[in-house]
Amino acid sequence: MVDSLSQLIAQYGYLAIAAGCFFEGETAVLLGMVAAHKSILVPVLVWLAATLGTIAGDNIWFHVGKRMGRPALARRPHWHARATRVEALLERYGALIMIGFRFLYAMRSVTPFVLGSLGVSAWRFLFYDVIGTLIWSTTVSLVAWHLAHAVDKAIAHIHNIEQLALVGVIIAIAIGGLVYYLRRR
Repeated sequence: MVDSLSQLIAQYGYLAIAAGCFFEGETAVLLGMVAAHKSILVPVLVWLAATLGTIAGDNIWFHVGKRMGRPALARRPHWHARATRVEALLERYGALIMIGFRFLYAMRSVTPFVLGSLGVSAWRFLFYDVIGTLIWSTTVSLVAWHLAHAVDKAIAHIHNIEQLALVGVIIAIAIGGLVYYLRRR
């Protein structure tokens, strides 16, 4: 079972990471780096899948926003507040928003959509999106790699604690059995 799961991850892991990064991504990268830490996936390819999935997702959302525009935002009142925030941030910070929006919580999918609806040039968006994605995917991949190492250490520590707990339970049962035996005598 475990071997077939590892084979499944090895076969479809990069695609799953790219698909996960299409929407948000941090969890997909972390899980990918955990698999890489276990030598099921290759860390650089996890980073590459995250980068390509993120760029694809951002640009699809951008072009959907460009095509559907303001009417789509008007039909989604829960996006309206975010869209207003994106517009204000874009007006104030310009290109920095196109580079750094994926670091803003709950703004990752709506920002490219809003930028597309605002009429930002597709080439301009792609240029800044690639820069921002490279920064994001490198940062998240490095952090995820170190977290994967910490998770491995924690699991090993938990395994040691489980062994100690098992020894403790065996000793407690032996002592309990001895006390029961002595009381019965």
